[in-house]
Amino acid sequence: MKIQVPTEFLTFNDGFCEIYSVKGNKLDEKLIRLCFGNRVVGFKRHWAARAASTEINRLIQIPLREDVTTENNVVIAGTRYRIEQSQNLNDTNPPVTVLTLRKVGVVT
Repeated sequence: MKIQVPTEFLTFNDGFCEIYSVKGNKLDEKLIRLCFGNRVVGFKRHWAARAASTEINRLIQIPLREDVTTENNVVIAGTRYRIEQSQNLNDTNPPVTVLTLRKVGVVT
C-alpha cells in the first residue's frame, strides 16, 4: 500500500449510532454504540441502488468493525435503518467500515 501525502484523516464526529441484532422484524439486542461520520452518496452508488430497486437514505462511516454485517440494524437519533451494504476499507486512515443505510422507520 502506497502512503498518500498529505494523509487525509477520516473523522467520526457527526454523532452516535447503535448497532442492533434483529430477530424476525424486531430489534433484538444492542450490540455496540459507536461514533460515526456522514458520507456523501455518490452518483454511481445512487444509480446502482436505483437499478436494483433499492433506496439509499444515508451513508455513514464507523471505525473498522468486521462484525457489523447486513444482518444488523442501525439506530441514529431514534430512526431505524437497515444495512444494505457494509464495506471495510483498510486503505484509509484510520481504517473504516462504510455502511449504506435504508430507512425502516422510527424506534418506539
